[in-house]
Amino acid sequence: MKSIVEELSQLTSIPALSGLEDKMIKEMYNRLKPLADEIVIDRLGNVTATFKGRDEKEPKMLVFAHVDELGLMVRKVEKNGYLRFDRIGGVPERTLMGQFMDVHTIDGTDSVTGFIGTYAHHFTPPEAKSTVPSFKQMYIDIGAYSYDEVIAKGIRIGSPVTYKHKFMRIGEHMVSGKTLDNRIGCLMLIALAEHLKANRPAGTVYIVASVQEEFNIRGVLPVFYKLEPDASICVDITPACDTPDLNFTYEMSLGKGPAVTQMNFHGRGTLAGIIPNPPLRHFMEKTLDEMGMPWQQDMSLGVITDDAFTVVAGTEGVAMAHIAIPMRYSHAPAEMADLRDIEAGIKALNTMVSKFDHTLDLRRGV
Repeated sequence: MKSIVEELSQLTSIPALSGLEDKMIKEMYNRLKPLADEIVIDRLGNVTATFKGRDEKEPKMLVFAHVDELGLMVRKVEKNGYLRFDRIGGVPERTLMGQFMDVHTIDGTDSVTGFIGTYAHHFTPPEAKSTVPSFKQMYIDIGAYSYDEVIAKGIRIGSPVTYKHKFMRIGEHMVSGKTLDNRIGCLMLIALAEHLKANRPAGTVYIVASVQEEFNIRGVLPVFYKLEPDASICVDITPACDTPDLNFTYEMSLGKGPAVTQMNFHGRGTLAGIIPNPPLRHFMEKTLDEMGMPWQQDMSLGVITDDAFTVVAGTEGVAMAHIAIPMRYSHAPAEMADLRDIEAGIKALNTMVSKFDHTLDLRRGV
């Protein structure tokens, strides 16, 4: 594996709008195939790499991270060449206007640069100066003057739109760019695969690059029903609250290590969340303590990840836990993370998976 910076620069450059993740599916397949004992892609696009354990009687572990990203989809091509769009996933409207976007051809082979239009400052009406319009009022300008010109570029209704790729280092320890959620998780899977190639686990480990998390949160479910692992760890980001606007709503900061999730929840209705399996969570926390590694406790109301549904998969459910890397500005065109947290997260995940075996009692109520 290259350096974390080089890897993330490459991984974040690959467009993979939720449901249309083929380029990232191919990337993860190609990265995992030389390392795994077996590898398959299911009908949804989930990539499952199998690393056989030393003993078939040992419990099976599944580690997964989603490859898809949120974005937009063209819903209408105006006669004058402007594009109207709908959101795919939780795209924040307040960060859209004035952003450069990549508008992809309907066959996914090419893209053009677009710009989400803003009011000309001189003509901004007073009522619009302190409000954010609905995305339904917004449009994308790709420099076309007509409907026919747009069609000639291969853009149609249904064309995916993703944030323009920008990746950079900021300060001594930070990196910033689009889709750190969840290309950080993808990087951690690749690092885990390299570790397991050289260090065979006690029981079989499945590494899964999953799809459609940002759209329906359930894309990885078929893998769980097929494999029925004994335990699973979801790898994702979690929002850092160390910025002035959030003012430590939750105790989560950059630079203080990876986070072990205590609870997350969508925050509205009964869409669900995750309260991890206590024995597995305690095992992860004990492992971090034994490593002498700083770590954080993650609680998030308003966050939901795909383990909200995989925890109840199969006939007995799954002992589920979650490791997260703190990240600022979630779902914005430029997210931010600390390289030290990512490096620590890689070491922590590798150690947790290597130490997992039958000596950990995952039963409840014992």
